[in-house]
Amino acid sequence: MPTRPRPILAVRLIGPIEVVTAQKAALVAQLTATYGARATCRTSTHPAQHAGEIRVYLTLTAKEAPPR
Repeated sequence: MPTRPRPILAVRLIGPIEVVTAQKAALVAQLTATYGARATCRTSTHPAQHAGEIRVYLTLTAKEAPPR
């Protein structure tokens, strides 16, 4: 069974929908500008326990070098 590469960065945001959505956009933009084509940024959004809140997970992993 192949192992997954360890993420460079993993972030969990929990809070009001408007705040978390804005922070997610800012973080993705900053990570894309910093890592560019060297890494992949994945996001996952889920409901939180309290009404009007969400959970967002950001995971930044290095791209594998293509085989030669």
